Amino acid sequence: MTTNEKISALRSAAKAAGGSGVLLMTSDPHCSEYLPDYYNSLPWFSGFTGENSTLVVTMQGSALWCDGRFYVQADKQLAGTEIACMHAGSAGVPTVAEYLADHFGAGDTLLLDGSCVPATTAHTYEQALAAKGAALKSLDIVTPLWESLTDRPQLPNTPCRLLTPEQTGATAAERIEMVRAELRKAGATALAVTGLDCVGWLTNVRALDLPCTPLAVAYALVTMDSCTLFIAPGRLSEADAATLHDNGVTLRDYPELLEAVHALPAEEVFLVDEKATNYELYRALCEHRTVAGPDPIFALKGIKNPVELANIRECHIRDGVAVVRFQMDLEKALAEGKTLHETDIEVMLQRRRSEMPGYFEDSFGTIAAYGPNAAMMHYHAGGDVDSVIEPHGFLLVDNGGQYDCGTTDITRTYPVGPLTDNERRYYTWTLQCHIDIARAVFLDYCTGFALDSFARGPLWAHKINYRCGTGHGVGFISGVHEGPQSLRPQNDIVFKPGMTITDEPGVYETDEVGIRIENELECVDAGENQYGHWLRFEPLTLAPISTEPVLVDELTRTQIDWLNAYHAHVYEMLSPRLNEEEKAWLKAKTAPIGR
Repeated sequence: MTTNEKISALRSAAKAAGGSGVLLMTSDPHCSEYLPDYYNSLPWFSGFTGENSTLVVTMQGSALWCDGRFYVQADKQLAGTEIACMHAGSAGVPTVAEYLADHFGAGDTLLLDGSCVPATTAHTYEQALAAKGAALKSLDIVTPLWESLTDRPQLPNTPCRLLTPEQTGATAAERIEMVRAELRKAGATALAVTGLDCVGWLTNVRALDLPCTPLAVAYALVTMDSCTLFIAPGRLSEADAATLHDNGVTLRDYPELLEAVHALPAEEVFLVDEKATNYELYRALCEHRTVAGPDPIFALKGIKNPVELANIRECHIRDGVAVVRFQMDLEKALAEGKTLHETDIEVMLQRRRSEMPGYFEDSFGTIAAYGPNAAMMHYHAGGDVDSVIEPHGFLLVDNGGQYDCGTTDITRTYPVGPLTDNERRYYTWTLQCHIDIARAVFLDYCTGFALDSFARGPLWAHKINYRCGTGHGVGFISGVHEGPQSLRPQNDIVFKPGMTITDEPGVYETDEVGIRIENELECVDAGENQYGHWLRFEPLTLAPISTEPVLVDELTRTQIDWLNAYHAHVYEMLSPRLNEEEKAWLKAKTAPIGR
């Protein structure tokens, strides 16, 4: 079927069910960023494969919203279809709610699967529709249509395992008590845990249900005297099930959460996070007493404990060794005149990571983008789209690994031959942005919003900006994108010691070039004085940053000093695990620069 035929089928199904249109989101019952294929219907119906998107189909037309990371990709993938591409956040582009208000009138009904839409999003749409006399109805017409037209992927069912306290620094019982303490503070007695990363943190359960994200499709329910894990039977070994039982966790089947919620006494007081709770579950929780507030697990897991941090530092040493060896392989292949495609890069990286102890999968699909392809922030080579790496310009490589001691995320932009003056300028300005946030010292009331501006100054000085945040939190043997902290204009989370964050500014000039430099950072204490409590960042990522493209005269003295100190640290941490040839190569790559 063509995309237009699929959209027509959605339109017909909505009409047959008494609706005036239907809405699909890249979401699932757990409000996940990365979805099991089982729940991810939007790419099949629309042809757009990016993240964080919404599709609305009315009787007269259709539109898809994507964020700034995917503007270029969406334009290309939706070209030739009836779907209008909406660049969310751009001037003159209506929000989804505004579009609904403009296209639905009195007596019209929008259908959506409430189990796969966050409650706060559903309420926004509900209000926009109500203002025009229209209604929102939770009805899943997508699943039966999808299953009638193609073979829908199965719900993941990979074997589960428990992380040990030596890895996580805490047992499930200890973490359950931490959550109960937060519930008491909030005046609540119960919490439905829906986020897969939150369930994983609470119970120490891991699996391989999502690509590159070692989590299990499961829910948890915490009350003051019980904790239940809702997961398909047989997924845990007898030993792990016994360990969970000893930690106060009972097991029930995955689909039974709503039944368990309804069975609790009406006086149970649920702490409800509308942003992290699907619309169907939210309505069930509201049959009890509720207190509005964020899921406390987001804040608890955002601050890594000392055991986790020690493991994360080890993880980055291993990953740094793999990246060094990959870069040596890349340079050798190019020097020998071998033809390399973008898809070869992922294979080369995986080969080197697989040599590292504890590595078991990538933390996301490698972004290897040559030349203008890198202007698409989340470009993925494959199929007919797989450029040859030519002997000029830049190769951007964004990748990471999952290890038994942590999760990594790193981007380097490698010069693969002669560069234009523009490419050198863009690279230098990006490096300045990267350094300015990495060396920031700030008071302990600073939010991600405030810190995001530290990074943008060098690019703003040239009236250039990147349409995304500067950085995101990283999970521990979990999702590579985890909050609540991030470096972005909308983030109001105050930074605290123990938080980790990526530092990844960039330049993305359509059809010309894309440049990004990314390290993970750890937020650490920087002391107190009469002005307050100070914090700063220390680098976790250990890999050389290419200095060949840098216009050194544009760097400040402090920026040069930071880069030289960082490279000295990289050599100090990695060299003990390298052979003599590798040490010599790394010594040259981390050599100090100066005017």
